[in-house]
Amino acid sequence: MRITKENLHQTIQLNKQIEEEISHLIRYVETTYKKIRIQSPEKQALQILRQHYFLQIPIPDQNFGGAIRVLPNGKKIFIINTAQQRVYQYFMYWHEIYHLLEEVTQSHVITLDFDLNERKADYFAAQMLLGKDVYRYFMNLQQSMHFLDRIMICIDMFKAPYKAVLIQLYESAVAEGNETLVKEIEAHFDKSFTQLEWEQHFERLNLDISLIQPSNILDVHVLQDAIESMQQTYPEVSTYTEHLQFLKQFIHDAKQSY
Repeated sequence: MRITKENLHQTIQLNKQIEEEISHLIRYVETTYKKIRIQSPEKQALQILRQHYFLQIPIPDQNFGGAIRVLPNGKKIFIINTAQQRVYQYFMYWHEIYHLLEEVTQSHVITLDFDLNERKADYFAAQMLLGKDVYRYFMNLQQSMHFLDRIMICIDMFKAPYKAVLIQLYESAVAEGNETLVKEIEAHFDKSFTQLEWEQHFERLNLDISLIQPSNILDVHVLQDAIESMQQTYPEVSTYTEHLQFLKQFIHDAKQSY
């Protein structure tokens, strides 16, 4: 289900159904993974993903957020599209961690179309980045500021994507009976911005412009290391040499295009 103004209320109803399950999962993450005090949620997520096969690849497809591939041995490969805005990448970190924790048993691609399981992953990601704090923060910003300016400031503060911020604010606004905010969110929910418009907004407000730009990071070293290890262990198997040559050519071509 692609989330739009028309199904926004349905989305928060789904959130209510899964809230307890996601809260339980968040408590599990906080007790299991937060052994080292890392203040930044996106850095915490990166630390978790790097314990697995984690690839960062710039893919020129705005509808492709990432993918999970399950190998025959059961190990998972997580792929993040670094051609997306950084805030979207951070969101996808936690989205993929949800799938890590719920024991994905088959490969799938993460796009902008969702089923219930993908809604759970997105809700989990939103809670890890935003939680209920975004509503209080938003309401404490100067009321005289333009609505979109306040949203941009929230994106900058919480390092979360535009629609994730709006959905979380909408959920809180409905719960608080804030009809003015509900109508503002509905009026702006389906709005889209060019990259230039994003950057102009952030520059005017003196925000961190890098958050709404792609990182274009190309990091497949964990895969390359694994192939090289197998090549050294089984030098007589030509397949590993062919895979390594292909990967090196892929890295070269990708770097040339960015």
